[in-house]
Amino acid sequence: MTKNLSIFNRIFLATAICLIIGLGATAWALSLVYARALERNIDNVIESQSDQLIGAILDEEDPEEWSFQDIDPRYQELGSGWYWQITNPNGVPLATSQSTFGVDLPELNVAFDDQNRRRADVRDADGILQRVSERKLFTQNGNYQVLVTANWDELNADVSLFRNQTILALSAVGIVLALLAAFIARLSLGPMKELRREIGRVRDAEAERIVATYPPEMEPVKDELNALLSTNREIVRQAQNHVGNLAHGLKTPLAVLRNESRAKTQIDSNMVRTQLQRMEEIVQRYLQRAQMAARSQIQTSFTPLEPALNRLLSAMRKIHHPVEYEWEPMPSSEKISVRMDAGDLDEVLGNILDNAGKWASGHVCIETKIVGDMLEITIQDDGDGVPKQKLEKIAQRGHRLDENIQGSGLGLDIVKELVQLSAGQVKFDCPRDSGLAVCVTLPYRLG
Repeated sequence: MTKNLSIFNRIFLATAICLIIGLGATAWALSLVYARALERNIDNVIESQSDQLIGAILDEEDPEEWSFQDIDPRYQELGSGWYWQITNPNGVPLATSQSTFGVDLPELNVAFDDQNRRRADVRDADGILQRVSERKLFTQNGNYQVLVTANWDELNADVSLFRNQTILALSAVGIVLALLAAFIARLSLGPMKELRREIGRVRDAEAERIVATYPPEMEPVKDELNALLSTNREIVRQAQNHVGNLAHGLKTPLAVLRNESRAKTQIDSNMVRTQLQRMEEIVQRYLQRAQMAARSQIQTSFTPLEPALNRLLSAMRKIHHPVEYEWEPMPSSEKISVRMDAGDLDEVLGNILDNAGKWASGHVCIETKIVGDMLEITIQDDGDGVPKQKLEKIAQRGHRLDENIQGSGLGLDIVKELVQLSAGQVKFDCPRDSGLAVCVTLPYRLG
């Protein structure tokens, strides 16, 4: 159910539940503390009244001369439930409070303790719950029993009144806190509405990026959205470029076919096949480039280097036998992964290794090393090399150094584009007295 709730409603609901639990527990605790305080106060009143009565008995030997003082004025109110009386061992009353007139005091059915005291909560004939305390007193003039009561129903009524008032007060506090929480939630979610407006402006082509300033917690979200927008724009731009390049690439073969169909009644089938094959290569090339660009922009994957390179070397040793491929792995090469899709990595290294095998006199050397946060993979053959003036054209689309060597001239062009899409670089060099060296630099990580 909570999945369908807005963030505001979730905050408000969570706050309301916490307030109900917290304030409810507070009301219960306050009522309990208040009840305990009243209970102690009543017990103190009973004990004080008992002590006052016992003191008066001890001061005067003759019961006719006894003079008593009421600790609480309620002992003077008729039917108040606050009573006291002094009896002889036979239960005959010798003195009573003014409130006791016409009231039969309850009798306790519990035994006296070792201090000659007993206490219990019982109801009198009028149904009033009373706390009754009774003490035995032994003097030279006689033995007496002092009984004092307190109205326990008054305590319960006071506690109930206090509890109700506390609940009302805390409910008002809870409502205020809930409204305050709602206000804070609205205020806190304000940047979300601003972000929504900014995204709407980008969607309506009124802005290219989200430029508003947000709280620190939302700045990463803004940065990620801007990165996503940039990625989408780049994909669209590359798609437009590929469409334009595709149209431009098909223009010449179509013109040749059109002129051929106009100039002759008999069409050269070989020429048609050649132009159609060229058109197919162009279409496949740009479809492949579009897929590579979209894949590189949408996802960033890392591929372990050593298994991929060992697999390619095993294949190249069979294809270009007896050319020797030599690679001495670094100590940590088994943990190195490069930022490139597995298929793209096979395409890049496979093209370079294949070209090296075609041009090598008999030996191809592979070297890997870490430079900063990049991994350099250098593949060098021992062939005749490439003249300096041709190095700049070596990775151009369709460029072939030797027409006698089989190939389309597209391999290194694809290699260069794949590496650039993975935030890497490709460099070509011809060291003195050696063949062509191709250095591929790619981001990497360990593990």
